[in-house]
Amino acid sequence: MANKRLSNDKRALILAALCEGTAINSVCRMFKVGKHSVLRVIEEVGQACEDWHNRHFTGLEVARIELDEQWAYVHTHKERMTKEQKLQHPDRGDCWLWASLDPESKAILNWRTGKRTTDAARDFAADLASRIVGRVQITSDRLQAYNHTIPGAFFGRLDFAQEEKKFQNIKAAGHEWMKFGVNRLVGVSREAQVGNPDLRTSTVCHIERFFLTMRQGNKRTARKTLAYSKSWDNHSLTASIHIFVYNLVRKHETTKKTPAMALGIVDRRWTLEDVVEMTDAFLKAKEEAAFEAAFANFSTRPKARRTYTPTPKDQIPLPWYLDPNGEGPSERGLTD
Repeated sequence: MANKRLSNDKRALILAALCEGTAINSVCRMFKVGKHSVLRVIEEVGQACEDWHNRHFTGLEVARIELDEQWAYVHTHKERMTKEQKLQHPDRGDCWLWASLDPESKAILNWRTGKRTTDAARDFAADLASRIVGRVQITSDRLQAYNHTIPGAFFGRLDFAQEEKKFQNIKAAGHEWMKFGVNRLVGVSREAQVGNPDLRTSTVCHIERFFLTMRQGNKRTARKTLAYSKSWDNHSLTASIHIFVYNLVRKHETTKKTPAMALGIVDRRWTLEDVVEMTDAFLKAKEEAAFEAAFANFSTRPKARRTYTPTPKDQIPLPWYLDPNGEGPSERGLTD
């Protein structure tokens, strides 16, 4: 059957493969399923994960937060697009994953997928501020958009610092460039921007390490791959699935528990089967809400009949020819 839904066990296996750095076509060959079935799993589970996270990751009390952005691209690399293509397809090219991390529990507090613009930074900062209770210390990189969006979102309950890493700039001939690899880190500078942050603990190394985990587990974010995202929505939903699995399913090597358990959101480690059951509950609630909304203005009670009510006789005006004080038809302008 074309609309037959995959079993819970197979959907859990598909999620496991996707979160281990497997491409969609490889998943289709491994489990003998169609590509559209895998895409439907990504869409349904991704929406359910975002909904669950938004309802439970609120009222958080954390001491420190680290902010950073991870680069990827959708459909076409930015350097291969013309100016006309950039204007016609704003959902292609560079795509940044904005994320915030609590270094104590290793939990991802919130994330956004978008361009690296001031509007995206403002939306990301406002969403983060709505989840945090009390005063907090925040550290970010040197992105200029953070300088006014973060202080504006937290309204004085903030100690804010920025970290800049300095790399050695190696100049080499073209045929020798591959021998040097990446530029070596030579120094780190930290500067307080708002409040009184502790510069000894102001760092973004933990969120950068998480982004390495994302590149290893999410094939779409790998540096050189053919499995890059062709759709902006699929790219965003896949990032939501990986972060949700990171928060609730995978045990962190440092804390020996899942980040959600360390943060106090849940009391046990979830499994991928739990994620599938949560998705089914989300889809059922979504269908019920759509059904109620469709019939909200519909009533099965019979409507009242439209009846004729005659005007009382004492309210009926007399015709001019019966009115003793009437002026006649000529004076009333009824005739010429």
